[in-house]
Amino acid sequence: MLLKRSLEALAKEAKKALVLGIGGGGDILGALPTGRYLETLGVNVVLGSVGWERIVYDPKPGPRSLDEIVDFERLSETTGLANENTRTNYGVFFQCSNMARFLGKKTVIVDISKGVRGVIEGLNETAKRLNIDLIVGVDVGGDVLAQGDEPGLRSPLSDVTMLASLHMVNVPTVTAVFAPSCDGELTIEEILKRLTAIAGKGGYLGARGLTPEDASVMCSALRFVKTEASLLPLLAWMGVEGTVKIRGGERRVNLSILSTLTFYLDTKIVFSLSPLAKMIVDTESLEEINECFHKLNIKTEYDYELEHAEK
Repeated sequence: MLLKRSLEALAKEAKKALVLGIGGGGDILGALPTGRYLETLGVNVVLGSVGWERIVYDPKPGPRSLDEIVDFERLSETTGLANENTRTNYGVFFQCSNMARFLGKKTVIVDISKGVRGVIEGLNETAKRLNIDLIVGVDVGGDVLAQGDEPGLRSPLSDVTMLASLHMVNVPTVTAVFAPSCDGELTIEEILKRLTAIAGKGGYLGARGLTPEDASVMCSALRFVKTEASLLPLLAWMGVEGTVKIRGGERRVNLSILSTLTFYLDTKIVFSLSPLAKMIVDTESLEEINECFHKLNIKTEYDYELEHAEK
């Protein structure tokens, strides 16, 4: 088996990393521990996330395109630098804007409305303009590992779109799963099964747990960043275990010390085992991605938001 390079080995060769929350706005808090870890390894870090807020914060369904966003610096057709005032043109602030306020520095916002092709072009241009030589995509919960037949799967679109994109960018990438099963979708058993399959292909790069310093910084960030799933690992770090209800009681999370871990994975291996990512690689719009999921009878977070908006 060909041994892959660890996150630490990749960090030694990197001067600047982009650490992205890939499942939507709140995942940027889950990206914070990885960003802090890379900084301890001497890497300059920029945090970022997909510009898609939960419907409880943004009443308009779906992710936002850059054309719907004001007060930011455009880097490409699908990426930009967000500051604390970056918001939609109807006044909704993003979690990456809130993180920028907390950190006192700009974050990256990613527009997935132009499909995987658009995200690839945007990330490549961002890497050039910001001198990025490593990208880590962090998914809180683990939907990025979904095969499509999991009964609890609710929001695969953003994660899988970013996986398909990260697989094809021009700089080294790592896919990370923080707080497995903490979004109440894939079960911990399903997550561990997927991780074992990835390890069997040589794609497991290591894992890291929350440190006291991580927990302290995350707690401070919560004064600014709104999230539910990314909050649960902090409870687990404090010793809370057992069943916790989220999303207004619609989902249940089995909290344990495993919830404090981030698993680091080889993106190409994760992609090779993902039928969902493979089917959307040539997409050029959000609607095209969503239709690919429909062909497999999979409802996405976009579908749920459209249904909610019609009520």
